[in-house]
Amino acid sequence: MKIYEVIPNFGGPSHVVIARNEEEAIEATVENLNQFQTAHLFKTSEFCASDIDADKFSEPTIID
Repeated sequence: MKIYEVIPNFGGPSHVVIARNEEEAIEATVENLNQFQTAHLFKTSEFCASDIDADKFSEPTIID
């Protein structure tokens, strides 16, 4: 598993997700966001993801 930052292409807050790959991270984010949506359902094509290399952090870090 890796840590990914999933970013909406339309602006808005990013989401930190632990997943096997970028596609799984995006799918998990979309599923979570659509859980309580009724008007607009998000699509995986509206998001991109990039991995976060946790080894680059030398001190404990909070990721929001």
